[in-house]
Amino acid sequence: MSLFAKLARGASVNLIEHGLKVVVMFITTPLMISRLGKEDYGIWLLAIAIIAYFRLLDLGVSFAGSRFLGTALGSGDRQEYQSLARNLCRLFVRIGIAALALTALTVLALPLFISDPGMSATVRVMVAGLGVTTALRFFTRIYEVILKSHVRYDLIGISSIMKTILQSGLIIGLLIAGKGLMALLVAHILIDILDQVLLVFFARRIESGLGLGKSSGGAARTGELLRYSATAMVTVAGQSLRQGIDPLIITHVSGVATLPPYSVGARFLGVFTDVINAIFGGNFMSAFSQLHGRGDQEVLNSRFLEAIRYCTLAAALGGCSLMMFGPAFIERWVGPDFEMSGKVLWILTPVTALSLCQYPVWSLFYSQNKQHWLAIFTLVSGIFNLTLSFYLAWQIGWMGVVWATCVEMAIAFGIVTPWLVTKVCAIPLERYLGQIVITGMKVTLVSVAYWLALHSFIVPAYDRLFLLGSGYLAAISVSTWFLVFAPRERSQLLEKMRSILKPSTKPQP
Repeated sequence: MSLFAKLARGASVNLIEHGLKVVVMFITTPLMISRLGKEDYGIWLLAIAIIAYFRLLDLGVSFAGSRFLGTALGSGDRQEYQSLARNLCRLFVRIGIAALALTALTVLALPLFISDPGMSATVRVMVAGLGVTTALRFFTRIYEVILKSHVRYDLIGISSIMKTILQSGLIIGLLIAGKGLMALLVAHILIDILDQVLLVFFARRIESGLGLGKSSGGAARTGELLRYSATAMVTVAGQSLRQGIDPLIITHVSGVATLPPYSVGARFLGVFTDVINAIFGGNFMSAFSQLHGRGDQEVLNSRFLEAIRYCTLAAALGGCSLMMFGPAFIERWVGPDFEMSGKVLWILTPVTALSLCQYPVWSLFYSQNKQHWLAIFTLVSGIFNLTLSFYLAWQIGWMGVVWATCVEMAIAFGIVTPWLVTKVCAIPLERYLGQIVITGMKVTLVSVAYWLALHSFIVPAYDRLFLLGSGYLAAISVSTWFLVFAPRERSQLLEKMRSILKPSTKPQP
């Protein structure tokens, strides 16, 4: 299978996966709020937010492993691939042991931070269960990294689709039956383990003779990988300061019951980010790594700029859709008590779209071993965000956390990121910004015209939102076809569609 075919298949499966997750989110969130209540639902969100920080134990090894294994595949060095895979396996086992130890320490320390004894006991059980599951994921992480190095995101997506269907079905059934947090926790753990088993099965079909349990040399190469992963880890830590710590600050400032309104608005942005990541995320990093391994720098830069333009198209479309229909949908979905969720969406959607326009930047830097620039950038941005969040939360309440994120992201992605691309990767600023500004403005102008004509009809009603959303998608599709795609691209797309629709002409036996 060609590299392009792997990218296309992986992106398609990932889109299906995330579409399914969106549907599941729309069903389970109001059900959890109504069946569990705001406080228990807030406890669920708090436990997940705590466990999210356990993923920092990865130390960037997964990022580094995907890149180094992808480069070894691109260069055709089979021996190096096997050596790296074995060393990565040992690293992940050690990380899994560390995750188990951290789980135990966190469970013991939680009463120091949660004064309510009843809530503390519940959160401790939740963190213990989720922490053990996270540790088990580290023990099997090598198999996921192997699949990523082969750009087999389609197989990872299939596993995730099965997990989503089984997990959501079980959780919905338990909620309808009146079960509480502990039953949901058990269901979550069991299906997560099944997902890991499936990933191991897929990876062993792709790579059956690696001998992961055997000893291997290559200490120098492993040292290079660890240096690479260290900067990747700092990058992830900086991103966590921006995104992961907000629920903890909000809980501290206003209590656990105020966490759901923030979470509902932030979840839409999380889905938005996941969709962009599904198309322009790790699969592009593996592909860029293979191009870099072949020494095709000119082709790599060209593909990067193409990816930026298409990513801007998707980000602008998603951002404008959320701005127009998000608040009304939230009111209909979970009720008028979540009005603040719509305000969170209005404030953070523009800067989120701005950041997602530039999503392929991460893959470009990682593929060329220049991620230390991203490490510095994200860590400084994260510290600034954290400091400003504490200050504004103290001044104006939990919405100060939202405004702090807005200010930080506007600076980080409106000024710093374009400068980094020009400075580090020697891509002309006018070419880079041209892909973003021109494409983004075309989509935005069409969206504004649509909103001005029909905004009075946007009300909290599913049928109205569906009709208006379908009309918007049709208007954007026609406009994009003529305003964004060049004649050559339109011709190529038409030819591709004809080849898909054309019946097979293979001779019959």
